[in-house]
Amino acid sequence: MRFLAKLFLVLLSVNVYAQTIRVGTGLYAPPFEMQADRQKNMYGFDIELMQEICQRAGWRCQFKGMLFEQLFTELKDNTIDLAISAISITSERQKNFLFSLPYMASGAQFLTKSQSPINTILDIRNQRVGIERGTVFKQMLQAQYQDAIDISEYATQQDVLNALSNEEIDAALIDTGAAQYWVVNNSGSFKAIGESLPVGIGYGIMANQSRQDLIATVNRQLLAMENDGAYLKLYSRYFGALRL
Repeated sequence: MRFLAKLFLVLLSVNVYAQTIRVGTGLYAPPFEMQADRQKNMYGFDIELMQEICQRAGWRCQFKGMLFEQLFTELKDNTIDLAISAISITSERQKNFLFSLPYMASGAQFLTKSQSPINTILDIRNQRVGIERGTVFKQMLQAQYQDAIDISEYATQQDVLNALSNEEIDAALIDTGAAQYWVVNNSGSFKAIGESLPVGIGYGIMANQSRQDLIATVNRQLLAMENDGAYLKLYSRYFGALRL
């Protein structure tokens, strides 16, 4: 009984003194993050990856879903400690934030309705293209097409897809993993156009520049997950059937 009592006290002290980390995530961008129920519990590749990191680091992590563009402002305001939501690591973002090691290749791909006459990237010219606000896709489109396309920005990826379904736009530019998810899981409603377009140097977990301690811990856990096979197992479960 004494041993059990001591063990209980040890476990209790670990729980009490575990560092609480506030993690910002997007609201809805399958397969990276999705809302599981009305209680706003989240699941998805990014969510499970972060949960595993938190468990290994001994952190008590609290997830907070928000619009993608809010991840950056809430980090600056210190209302969250880390952000994960298929965030591409770019030189511009690195001027203001710290990033973990890349945990996945980052890319973007055009998506259209399956019956669309658009079949190649060249066909995108003079079309209406929807993107999620806060992503780097607007700059990509402007650099590639200048004024030869009409860009519409939406608050969420779901809003972009709804606009595509309702023919308010002709094509969407979203993360490659998300584009392939919708091609495979939406009963033939959508098709991907062209190959994946490179964006940044990979997806990373983001923190304020003053939180080198958090990023160092995240990097240690990412490397450990790679070494023991946990990362590959998780990646295969979410992306194994997709064409990336």
